[in-house]
Amino acid sequence: MIYIVSDDFRFSYDVSKIFRSLDVPYLHFLTERDVPPGRGVIVKKGRSQIIMDGDRFTLYGGAEETARRAWLIQNGLVDWNSVAYVGVDPGARPGVAIYSSGKRIVATSAPSPEAVSQFTRVISSILGKEKVVVRIGHGDPTNRDRTVRSVWSTCAYVEMVDESKTSRMAGSDGEAAALIGRTPGTRVKDKPVVSPSEGEIREIQRRSRLRSDGETTISRSYARAVAKGKLTIEEAIRAQRAADRKI
Repeated sequence: MIYIVSDDFRFSYDVSKIFRSLDVPYLHFLTERDVPPGRGVIVKKGRSQIIMDGDRFTLYGGAEETARRAWLIQNGLVDWNSVAYVGVDPGARPGVAIYSSGKRIVATSAPSPEAVSQFTRVISSILGKEKVVVRIGHGDPTNRDRTVRSVWSTCAYVEMVDESKTSRMAGSDGEAAALIGRTPGTRVKDKPVVSPSEGEIREIQRRSRLRSDGETTISRSYARAVAKGKLTIEEAIRAQRAADRKI
């Protein structure tokens, strides 16, 4: 069982909101003396740290940090000597799968290439980044390279996996990521530079016209910023409209 122990309403509310989104059962107590003895995970507000006492874990930190850690521990990521493998199926919403000790901890998707680092940061905060390896499919170079850049400092290293060798099956992005995560790849030696293709830039410009009902086509420079994750397409459209008004 997971226990939230706090008299801070905002902290308790934020943690419980995350737990509900992850379908994690929990109980809330105002003081630790009310928590039943035995195995469990206690979440408390405070300076970031993890205290282990037998089968009991006490997690201190902010709401997002402690909730994600508790979720991983509940799902079996408690073998501190194991390496965690994070498989990534690259895309605008990358598939993400996490393995540790041969057990799949999670298979899901991230809202953006940069958001994959949220997973690796949490796992590294528990195991240490030297025990976290990211394996990413070689396809979709722009989103792939954005993902690699985002996780570069949060893991031991990144491996590039040839997706043609992973026996890709129909299914969710998370399942595709799981196949990639189980496949050894080639270590990426240098942090990549994101270089969107001409075709990608034109496609983003086309999407800007569709999003604006044909009223606005963003410039190549704005489209390139969208491709690199520096702007959303909505932000680029607003910026383009502002620039056009000044002409």
